[in-house]
Amino acid sequence: KVTKLTMELGMKAMGSADEVGAAAVDYLRVVGHLTFAYLFARMAKIALDKQKAQGEGGDPFYTAKLHTARFYFAKLLPETASLIRQARAGGAGFGVDPEERPGPAEVAEGPR
Repeated sequence: KVTKLTMELGMKAMGSADEVGAAAVDYLRVVGHLTFAYLFARMAKIALDKQKAQGEGGDPFYTAKLHTARFYFAKLLPETASLIRQARAGGAGFGVDPEERPGPAEVAEGPR
């Protein structure tokens, strides 16, 4: 899904830098979740291996690692579904025509 999203955003970038800018935060959060999921999966595997080696009533540290990984996968990782939808939406719904946006000089002046 991330590869497909990356390709879609790359295609949008050719048409409008604004579309990619609108999707950037959501896209980066998806990639961050992908990274965390990989790291939590590695930590969980190590924790399981350590618990097996130690037998019943092993180190509470590894038990806590497993609880944390389960929480991440159950509660936080599912956010990626909505983040992917938000990234695909891009600038839709912002309601600001690119021609009507203030330029850098007008933004620097502040509100009127």
